[in-house]
Amino acid sequence: MSAPSTTSSAKRKRNSEMKFYAVKAGHKPGIYHTWADCKEQITGYKGAIYKSFVSLTDAEAYIKGDDTVGSPNSTPKKYYAIQCGRVPGVYTDWPSAQKQIVGWIRPKHKSFATRAEAEAFVAEGNKLADPVSVFPLETSASPTAGEESQEATTTAAGSGVGATDGSDSAPPTKKARTTKPKAAVQAPAGPGFDYLSPDAEDGFDNRIIMDPETGLLRYKTPAEQSAMKLMPKTEHHGEMLHIWTDGACMGNGKNGSIGGVGVYFGQHDPRNVSEPLVGRQTNNRAELTALKRALNIAPLNRPVTIHTDSSYAINCVTKWYINWRKRDWRNAQGKPVENRDLIEEILDLVDVRHQCGFITQFDWVRGHAGHVENEAADRLAVEGAMENKRKGASEGNGGPESAVAEDEFGEDVFADAQEELGTVWK
Repeated sequence: MSAPSTTSSAKRKRNSEMKFYAVKAGHKPGIYHTWADCKEQITGYKGAIYKSFVSLTDAEAYIKGDDTVGSPNSTPKKYYAIQCGRVPGVYTDWPSAQKQIVGWIRPKHKSFATRAEAEAFVAEGNKLADPVSVFPLETSASPTAGEESQEATTTAAGSGVGATDGSDSAPPTKKARTTKPKAAVQAPAGPGFDYLSPDAEDGFDNRIIMDPETGLLRYKTPAEQSAMKLMPKTEHHGEMLHIWTDGACMGNGKNGSIGGVGVYFGQHDPRNVSEPLVGRQTNNRAELTALKRALNIAPLNRPVTIHTDSSYAINCVTKWYINWRKRDWRNAQGKPVENRDLIEEILDLVDVRHQCGFITQFDWVRGHAGHVENEAADRLAVEGAMENKRKGASEGNGGPESAVAEDEFGEDVFADAQEELGTVWK
């Protein structure tokens, strides 16, 4: 039986080591982690200059112009292993290593006489992958006597915690012991790099948003944070909730008109609504306000179907608003859309329900056709208008809207109705 080849085992050991390929002159100079990537940058490039290293720090120094890196005369006295810091890895000079631990909470670092020991120490803290530098490092000569002294005090003063495990730095001088410790240097923080908020979910900080203009992360403004969508807190049954709405307006289209709003959930249901119409008094605004009040009251944890005899209200919030938004809320005649404020409020409420995962449907029923629930909603609306009349709350401004046939379409939507539905209104 032949003895194992020492040459082949040594070769396998060298192949298992991670290398950094520094391309100083090539198609795209930089540091590459595989020979295939390096070869791609130098193949066909006249005068290509490249070299492999086992240390990322040496490779970066070579790229910056230090051609002595890797030579026998350039071996440093110490190798500084950063196991836990900004950029873990092995560094050949103290200033570069110091940058990775100053201000870092609970850093772990240690200096070694050999690179192999330093790399083994770093590997203990990162078993899954070898450390890779994201930012270019500044390299310099070996630390001077003053720097060695500074190294000894950095852990206690600069990192904000006690001495790290196994640090073999020289003990601080007597003068250093009596000197007041330096304040910890706070690492620069920003969106995506700061501590997670207590209410973070799945590691995502909901205080952060990507700015659509710059493409960079930023913290939400107070207005954006207050605009958070409501989410249901209770269990839902998944049953469709049916609500009937109606709007009434006495003297619609005339000065002195008086409106009321009716919302019907069921017989003797405490959620039923009968109230005066607030603001401009028109039938269309009464119908839209009834839809809005129904959505205000409806729970967020159930799908909802709202039944109304106003085709105008349904089409405003299901069809016509699409083109109105495209035209900056102007109708087909170029005039401002009537009742935009109520329409947008209803769309926002529907959107909240959609964010909660529940649909909102609108169903047209023929008015005064014997539908018990619709008749109940109509009575609630009329009672609201009568209360309005008793209070004398009418603004006396019917506005340009007027009842048109049974579906009560306002004048400002005739052209839109023809455009959307291909119907000629008479």
